[in-house]
Amino acid sequence: MKSLLKRFVPNFLKKRLSRLKKKRRNKLLIKKTAPTTIEEIEAGLRLLGVKQGDCILLHSSLKSVGYLTRGPNDLLDAFIKTLLPTGTLVIPTYPLLGTMLKTCTDPNYIFDPNSSSSTVGAVPSSFLNYKGIQRSLHPTHSMSAIGKDAANITKEHHIGNKTYGANSPWSKIIEQNGKIIGIGISLAWHTIYHYVEDIMGEEFPIKVNVSENYNVKCKTKTGQLIDVVVNPLDPEIAKTRIEKNPFILKYLTEICEHTDVIKYGEIGAAKTWIVDAGEFCNLLIKLASIGITIYNNESELTAKNLYPLKLIRNKLAETVGSD
Repeated sequence: MKSLLKRFVPNFLKKRLSRLKKKRRNKLLIKKTAPTTIEEIEAGLRLLGVKQGDCILLHSSLKSVGYLTRGPNDLLDAFIKTLLPTGTLVIPTYPLLGTMLKTCTDPNYIFDPNSSSSTVGAVPSSFLNYKGIQRSLHPTHSMSAIGKDAANITKEHHIGNKTYGANSPWSKIIEQNGKIIGIGISLAWHTIYHYVEDIMGEEFPIKVNVSENYNVKCKTKTGQLIDVVVNPLDPEIAKTRIEKNPFILKYLTEICEHTDVIKYGEIGAAKTWIVDAGEFCNLLIKLASIGITIYNNESELTAKNLYPLKLIRNKLAETVGSD
């Protein structure tokens, strides 16, 4: 009977049922383990060198941490207890409708920082419910923060057409000597790469944005409707980017480890990394200056004698050692 059913069930439905079974199985496995406590998360942060007063940009995969009694709130509370009152926690709360370009070209789209949800996971969604959150006025890459410098980090994000540039939260995090933490994720999943692209402008080796600017409707916190100018990333170029490019992810990770830019630890069951935001961006700028970006493939870098690592060690030592 089962074999007959399998024959007549559409493939898309089989895949959906398989995903649901896997999700349910993972949830059961997680709940069988002892929960990760707030105190254990705090201890993991201390081992990474995080302390009160730090400015932290957090990217995370909640499920990788293990079972948390209160879900994302336990993770957020541990960070807030560690950093505040003199520090700041920043989290991406992007309201993207797929890509930047798709969001910008939706005629019915209006971003409201008071009510627009985040579409990038459970931790950002929960963070928006915390009292005292400051959220930047940006229709595609709104960032939220809590703590001492939250208002300063988020207040100018709507100015100009550079989503990640001089007025952005990424720029302010660097000014605050901030750090970036990735819990249960690779180096592929953080958007400070695009800060480097915006800051370098035409000096960046490839063009990553579309040619047009878009005026996107946003509501201010007081309800006033304004246009925010956005120059979206090109979705075609994005197909070669680090999160879809295992080669460059592995190579960049190798370079970060070779230059001691990255440090590893654990938060709960999750392998975790931490980088100094300014130091990491300086490395990315210097790599871009010799022709290495998050868009390269192996054949391109091999042809330029920029891969493997042994070919650029001397060049890397020169560039990393200079400002």
